[in-house]
Amino acid sequence: MLLYTIALIIHAIICIVLVLVILAQTSKGGLDANLGGAAMNVFGGSGASALLKKWTQILAVLFAASCIMVAFLVKNQRGVATFADVQKRQSQMADTPAPAEPAAAPIQLPAEPVQGE
Repeated sequence: MLLYTIALIIHAIICIVLVLVILAQTSKGGLDANLGGAAMNVFGGSGASALLKKWTQILAVLFAASCIMVAFLVKNQRGVATFADVQKRQSQMADTPAPAEPAAAPIQLPAEPVQGE
C-alpha cells in the first residue's frame, strides 16, 4: 500500500511538471509569453526552446512509465476482485429473487370541488 501511495504521488508530480513545461514553451504564445519572456532572458534566444523540448520528451517518457507502474500496482492492491469473484457475485445475484414492487397508494380526490372566496 505504501509503494502504491508513493508511486501515485510521484505520478501526480510528473503530471504537474509536464503540464508546466508544456505551457512554458514559447510556440504560439505559451506561458513564457504571458510571463514577459522571462525564459528568453534566462536561457538566451533559443536556449529555452531546446531545453524545454528536451525536458518535455524526458517527462513524457517518465509519464508513460509511471502510468504503467501505477496500473500494475493497482492490480496488486488488496480488495481488488478477480474475475472469478465477480462471476461468483453475479451468480449469487441471479439466484436471489427480485424484491416485489410496493403497491401504489390510491389518490384521494375531494368529494366536492373547492370554491374560491
